[in-house]
Amino acid sequence: MHQLFGLVLGQRDLSRAGDLFSLDDSEIEDCLSQALEEIKTISCSPDYLTNDNDQAVVEICITRITTAIRETRSIERHGGALVGLWESCLEHNLTPQGKDEDTPHAKIASDITSCILQNYSRPPVMALAVPVAVRFLQRGNRELSRNMSSYLSLAAIAKADLLAEHTDAITCSVLEGNHMLLRVLPSVYPKQPDAIHHHLVNLMAMMSQLESPEQQHLLRLIQMVAEEHPLALSPLVPGLVSYLDDASLNETLLGALVDVSQASPASLVPFLPALRIVGQQFPSLLGHLAKIHGAVGMLSECQAHRSLVYLVSLLGRMEHSFHHTLLLEIRALTDKYTSILGGCGKDIYRMSNSYTAISRILGRRLETETTINCRLTHTLLLTGHPSKPGQRLQVKNQAFEEKMGEDGGEREAEGGSCTPQRRYSMGQAAREERRDMRFIRSKSLALHAVRSRSVNSDSGQDGEGVELTSDAELTDESSPSPSIPPGDTGEEDKLYRHLRDNMEKIKEFCSEMVKQIPIPEHCVIEDSSHGCVAKLSFSCPRKGHYCLYAKSCFSLTSYQPQLWIYIMLLQLQSKHSTPLSSQDECVQRLERLWEKTQLKGAHSFTMTMTQHTGPHRKDLDSLQIHLEEVRFFDLFGFSEEEGSWLCFMCNNPEKATVVNQDGQPLIEGKLKEKQVRWKFIKRWKTRYFTLAGNQLLFRKGKSKDEFDDSTIELSKVQSVKAVAKKRRERGLPRAFEIFTDSKTYVLKARDEKHAEEWLQCINVAVAQAKERENREATTYL
Repeated sequence: MHQLFGLVLGQRDLSRAGDLFSLDDSEIEDCLSQALEEIKTISCSPDYLTNDNDQAVVEICITRITTAIRETRSIERHGGALVGLWESCLEHNLTPQGKDEDTPHAKIASDITSCILQNYSRPPVMALAVPVAVRFLQRGNRELSRNMSSYLSLAAIAKADLLAEHTDAITCSVLEGNHMLLRVLPSVYPKQPDAIHHHLVNLMAMMSQLESPEQQHLLRLIQMVAEEHPLALSPLVPGLVSYLDDASLNETLLGALVDVSQASPASLVPFLPALRIVGQQFPSLLGHLAKIHGAVGMLSECQAHRSLVYLVSLLGRMEHSFHHTLLLEIRALTDKYTSILGGCGKDIYRMSNSYTAISRILGRRLETETTINCRLTHTLLLTGHPSKPGQRLQVKNQAFEEKMGEDGGEREAEGGSCTPQRRYSMGQAAREERRDMRFIRSKSLALHAVRSRSVNSDSGQDGEGVELTSDAELTDESSPSPSIPPGDTGEEDKLYRHLRDNMEKIKEFCSEMVKQIPIPEHCVIEDSSHGCVAKLSFSCPRKGHYCLYAKSCFSLTSYQPQLWIYIMLLQLQSKHSTPLSSQDECVQRLERLWEKTQLKGAHSFTMTMTQHTGPHRKDLDSLQIHLEEVRFFDLFGFSEEEGSWLCFMCNNPEKATVVNQDGQPLIEGKLKEKQVRWKFIKRWKTRYFTLAGNQLLFRKGKSKDEFDDSTIELSKVQSVKAVAKKRRERGLPRAFEIFTDSKTYVLKARDEKHAEEWLQCINVAVAQAKERENREATTYL
């Protein structure tokens, strides 16, 4: 072991612990496993819980070790020792003792967790870590469990096999309230379906307790079960039907019921009346209902007749996009039970190219068949059972001819005799049908060709990002690629229908949302160690003389890329007077971004975009909180007059002359600067700071007159951040940090109000300094 490590750990020398950070990583890389074993011995000693000195030494040493492991990329070499120390924490109490007060061993586990589990793409490390991580899920520490769940979700994407053998434990953790792990279940389900089948009833019972994102993961799981093992969902049919009145759930659940109906149609029979009510409330679901009725109708001729009555009633009043599905189900039933229509079903389909006409004729045939059956039964009751099949056929034919005579009378009353009219219909109707079909097909092909040429010409490259500032993309409705209603192309466009049916709601939603959440000008999707992230850029549309972002942008990284993509689609639609479709270039760009973020087992772009008319309030709040954390609202404000977000200077032009006078202080006063980086050592030094021009100057002491040559060049500042809430609770209230290339400054104001003033002024000055550099660079070029 390195001599300094030996001294610090052997003698528990806290005064020398900080010196470990002066050593080069390569100097201590060989002894890290040995140091971890020594830390394990210290943390397992009987007096560790009451020895603050030992706890501080261990905390510093773990920080130094995990830093060295990351920098030297030696996790596979030292993973065994690190996981050993991590696992030893399970032998101790991890339940918080007070409000958010972690036990010493919970702190060790928390410090080690990210170092181990961020290597979710390395199977050897995960093979050691996953069995231990799963055990942490049920140890009563919510924060630890949440962190484990987050990393396990990433591990499930990279290597689902490692988690599959722990499927039962993960499912039990979900049922105990760890809902974050729901996102893992679709990934492990193909490996261990039976382990999840045992818990399906209890998982389904949780649906009403879940937030919208968690519901989507459970819906995806149910969808997978329906596709792979539909019989496993048969016991859940009553529960699935009970949630069909929820618009955010019913489409996926009804799709699952379609799969169940194919495998076990009898399980759906008692619920057909309830399903028909759902069809009245949500007409967009009638396609699914048609398939369920078709499957149930195959059980018997009696069920087929009941299903046909319902399906035929829909045929004459449903949207064009559903007709094909309805006719397929009707045709399948009449082909199997030919006697229902008297054996002339094929003639009916050839007689007319009008769905309404087909519906009317089918309805009459069903009535005819019912009448024939009733008369046949009545005849048999009066005369006894016919002794020969020919007698039964004669009775049936007689009733049929009587009914056709009634239909003929109706046609004559409408104008024209029965027989000539019928011959004309059978011959000419077939020719007209073929002619109309050729016309419709050629029309569809022409429209499709126009659309394809437009898309191909506009999408020359499949870029990594999407721009949302082009007028053509946002507002131009005269381009060669309009939003073509899907019915015109013979194709079903679910996104088009959803946007068409909810245009007013979307516009109303966006008019309020844009006042709280800005719409990014540019979005790029990138991979990171924590999964896909969105790199977002915001600009000021006015670009006045003193604009902070005339030549640059405000950038941030978000771990909620799909939510931003959803918002961008809604904003695009709100700018159009006609509904967008999935074939529009701007929509396809967003879909390509979505596909880069899509997790295994997650919903498609179209399915997610059409489940709601807007994001959940909680999701919008999370975006707003993130924007506050990155100090966006220090630099931008919503202008009611402009209807957009303007930078601080364009929103407050009266302040431009004051702020832009070089050398004149924007703000000045006393701040405390932290001199030691360790959080348990609270050593502060009071200085006098002046923010002016391109610099943040500070004096040697508290006086204005004790000059110091040290300054912070604002154009070199990378970011300015308020200290997180948790750190406030640990003794850093009213603090903020300034990050430069070479140093981090931790400063504290007199109170929170003054801290906010300093933060806003520094952020404005930093943005202004960088914009000044960009202007100068542009001028020089």
